[in-house]
Amino acid sequence: MIKSWLFEFFHQPLDEQRRSDPKAVNDHFHWYLDLWTRADTRNFEGIFFSEHHFGAAYSPSPNLLISHVAARTSRLRLGVLGSVSPYATPWRVVEEIAMLDHLTNGRLEIGVVSGIPPELAVVGITPDVASARHAEVIDVLDAALKDPVISHHGTQWNFDDLEILPRCLQQPSPPVWTAVRTAASAERAGRRGWKACGGFLSAKEVGEVFDAYRRGAEEAGHAHGPEQIAVRRMITFVDAPSEQREAVHRAKRALLDVLTASAGPLPPWASLLDRPDESIATLSDEEFVSGTPQQVAEQLIEQCQIIGAGHLLVAFSERDYERLEQSHELFSTEVAPLLHEAGVA
Repeated sequence: MIKSWLFEFFHQPLDEQRRSDPKAVNDHFHWYLDLWTRADTRNFEGIFFSEHHFGAAYSPSPNLLISHVAARTSRLRLGVLGSVSPYATPWRVVEEIAMLDHLTNGRLEIGVVSGIPPELAVVGITPDVASARHAEVIDVLDAALKDPVISHHGTQWNFDDLEILPRCLQQPSPPVWTAVRTAASAERAGRRGWKACGGFLSAKEVGEVFDAYRRGAEEAGHAHGPEQIAVRRMITFVDAPSEQREAVHRAKRALLDVLTASAGPLPPWASLLDRPDESIATLSDEEFVSGTPQQVAEQLIEQCQIIGAGHLLVAFSERDYERLEQSHELFSTEVAPLLHEAGVA
């Protein structure tokens, strides 16, 4: 089967006047909280929140969203994909994970990522620094999920006999996820025994990335079937083929708003919006799936089968409240059941 998850960017309001009105922003928060609560009764396995700063999303601390949504739901798995490790200290990452596992009553999914360079650059974190911090955070995370008292000696942090409390409710630990885009990052995730999610690339390219994941996992003796693999896609429902190109363009615009912290000017590569093969920073058209519910389901099943993914993380391009609510309901009632019935080798 293919399990359907929500992937939530938590966009800010489209209207500039509403973004500057604290009461309107508060209403925006509560509208989304109600939407995520309704997902508990829909055909979604869970919600993965993303972490973004300085731009078009209201999710700088998604752990707070998990804590709130956990109190209003009983079934959904809840996680972050992912917590941006270069902003954090490793002990706090682990301590908050354990707290959330208890607050969700064992429904937590762990997710850590190294972050998006344009966002990190705003506060002077270079790719080299981000990479070094990320490597040490995940080393500490792996150690702390296994043992209650840990020591670590690295270039970023040094400590001895640090006791991490509380311990997670799920034992030996909640599932751990990361996002991968290259063969090297996928192979490392496989060797760690982590689950992994791919996106941005075509299904064929994502599948090739996950070939490296499977090699790494197999060599390390870890599981590497569809249950360990996810792909993220943005969905737009349209009635006519003539509407699909505009739907894809809107979806790209919505994603770029977040990825480029576009409260400010877009970077130069955004001019390649309609030419996704000309830069690694551009986005494959297969990231953006549009059509009727039946067409959307067919495309998603085909992509998951090419990739070998047993999980689909769904982001919706709609920003209008009514259309977004309709998209959730359509996917839940007409697409998710077809995915659930589909087989992935």
